Amino acid sequence: MQQDDAIMASMQVREALQMAAGLTLPDLSPAEYDARVDQLLDTFELRGCAETLIGDPVGRIKGISGGERKRCAVAMCAVREPPLLFLDEPTSGLDAYQAQQVVTALKTLADEGTTVVCVIHQPRGSIFNMFDDLMLLADGKLMYSGPAAKAASHFWWLGHRKPSNINAGEYVVDLVSTDFESQETI
Repeated sequence: MQQDDAIMASMQVREALQMAAGLTLPDLSPAEYDARVDQLLDTFELRGCAETLIGDPVGRIKGISGGERKRCAVAMCAVREPPLLFLDEPTSGLDAYQAQQVVTALKTLADEGTTVVCVIHQPRGSIFNMFDDLMLLADGKLMYSGPAAKAASHFWWLGHRKPSNINAGEYVVDLVSTDFESQETI
């Protein structure tokens, strides 16, 4: 899934999911088809806005919130239960609560057997804690690869102590990020 979606503003959420299902699951019976759309509405917590227009991001057509729009876009990609789902910054542009909702839905997919790979630049602590595995890159180089829960201790063993007032996600991202203002990197 790309960072920016291309959902038709004039469609309702249910219609967008039905269209995605119709295009990717043509062999389903009408009952299976409806059940799949309903399952997606529940998984992505979209039932409350199922009959609401998608709208456009700039507000010419009023519609669902940015978080609901992002969850709808992910649900459209997940409609055929792919074995692998790759997402480019699925939380970009969302507030902390909406970002949490998107990642919670992705965690549900992962728990159901889909391998979910996503690029996230600034995870809050509760989002970071949902990650199973983590790969940290900086300047195209691998800095860490392994269980997300062990990332902070990995850097501790390398001599970097995590301050107690910062979450592990912020800490490891800050640690491997390049400071382009620093004299050391010039």
